[in-house]
Amino acid sequence: MKATIEIPDALYRQVKSRSALSGRTIRDVTVELYRRWIDQGAGSTANTNDAASNDAVAAWLARWEILGSEIEAAAVDGRSTREQLVADRR
Repeated sequence: MKATIEIPDALYRQVKSRSALSGRTIRDVTVELYRRWIDQGAGSTANTNDAASNDAVAAWLARWEILGSEIEAAAVDGRSTREQLVADRR
């Protein structure tokens, strides 16, 4: 069966990168994760919620790290913020 889902861009890039590094397709990784989730059973919803919360936090942090890297790469002035402030006050 084919299914279409929406995934946050940053998360997809991470999955794509990690899949490529391990020599696996995104499809294979997705199927494995679905199977693991099903195998856990309904009795472990608390652990699933904790894991989902941890995953959400990790994804949030990864998005901020990517954003920080993009902003840093786009910066015209290579000086630190402190160096810029000191220079402007002179």
